[in-house]
Amino acid sequence: MSDSKTVLFICEKYYLRFYRPLAERLVQFGFSPVWVTLDGADQWDYDYLDPAPAVEQLTERPELQCRASVDAICALERHVFERPEVFRHSYPYTLNVVRTFERARRLAEAWSQATLALVTRFQPRAIFVWNGRYLPYSAISAACEAAGQPFFTSEIGWLPGTIFVDRGRLSPDTTDLFGRGAAAATVDNGRAEAFLTDYTAKKATMVSQRLLSPSETRRNLLGPEGRFLLVYGCQVDWDTNVVIGARRFHSNESAVSFLLECMAGVPGARIVVKTHPLDSKDSETALREIVGSRGTVVSDIHPHTLIEAADCVSVRNSTLGFEALCYAKPLIALEHAKYCDPKLTLEAANSVEGGANLQAIAAGRCTVPDRLALRQFMLHVIDHYLVPVGYRYFFEPEQLTILAHLERNDSYRQLREVLCSVEPATVDADPDVVRAIGSSEFCRARRRSFLRRIANKLAGSRS
Repeated sequence: MSDSKTVLFICEKYYLRFYRPLAERLVQFGFSPVWVTLDGADQWDYDYLDPAPAVEQLTERPELQCRASVDAICALERHVFERPEVFRHSYPYTLNVVRTFERARRLAEAWSQATLALVTRFQPRAIFVWNGRYLPYSAISAACEAAGQPFFTSEIGWLPGTIFVDRGRLSPDTTDLFGRGAAAATVDNGRAEAFLTDYTAKKATMVSQRLLSPSETRRNLLGPEGRFLLVYGCQVDWDTNVVIGARRFHSNESAVSFLLECMAGVPGARIVVKTHPLDSKDSETALREIVGSRGTVVSDIHPHTLIEAADCVSVRNSTLGFEALCYAKPLIALEHAKYCDPKLTLEAANSVEGGANLQAIAAGRCTVPDRLALRQFMLHVIDHYLVPVGYRYFFEPEQLTILAHLERNDSYRQLREVLCSVEPATVDADPDVVRAIGSSEFCRARRRSFLRRIANKLAGSRS
């Protein structure tokens, strides 16, 4: 077993809001976090390295040869540069640093080689990257996977103040770091009910919009002749889960058109399309034209109000789906989501199946989500999968009190045990690249006070 205690966090400074608490806990466990910066320095209490100039030089080397496999690494970037109007206000690293698709391929190759050089230099127990589906994270993840270097991907969690940490590439489900799924969770009805009651009472979501009366909202949205209300929650079309992960519906317009087909056999059915806070006005106009007289498009009603007012909720794979499950609403998932399960969500492989499910809901014959499976899933999520980091985002600060339900969460213990059991990879890195990375600016953390170090040790021993 290697005696290296180094853990690398490779990310833009925006993501430090999520990684600072994680790094602090790892220090308590005896590990040494090093931040590898991508877009300049920021507040960070530990060592950090800025390899940007070295990576830039590697990218510009005339002799750099790009392997055919880098095209798969640059899947998102291909879309970005084919449809710049969609991505104009997102992925600043892509637009400001990558700049062109041809340069994306070279940058992917450079980061693949730089990753091996970082592994050679630091011998890290593990590498943390954000999302892992766009540059440079996609190249880093692929290089780690090919070399056998342990790595973790992260994403924003469903609850305020939490993130996901998946072992390796982003998992398609909620398997924890020990490989356990929700089916292995012990059901404690009291705790599950307490969490669901508190979640729905606090409206613990990351958006802040008007809360209205669900019954009055339902009456207004159904109108005089409506009898069945289907709510569809939009995702922004530049979301990586949509751009890369979508099987069928690469736009909100295509998803809404499909749901209108499914509704055809349900008497009095009306659809409500809830726009995403980051949707453009042009998108909203297009959706209104598709919906026509069969429903409405709303932007300023709190999603939880709409969930409570609905007979059924449909999403592609967004957080709104998790929120609908917390209200025990029938949920049609049009794409794969981490919460998809035959006992939790309904399928709609085609309009016939989708229509049959809507008719069953309207007739009171739907048994999904299953009550026991739902509570089992929720306890697994808050005890074993989500990582409480307490960050503040777009939600109201008091909503962070929902984290009190994660008091039995063992994700940090899992992480410590995994890090203690893995071995850094032994790689064959290009000596010139190792030298280039080795010459990068490396900043040492300021020495912490004796009392602070003792406090960290005590906190670590209690965890």
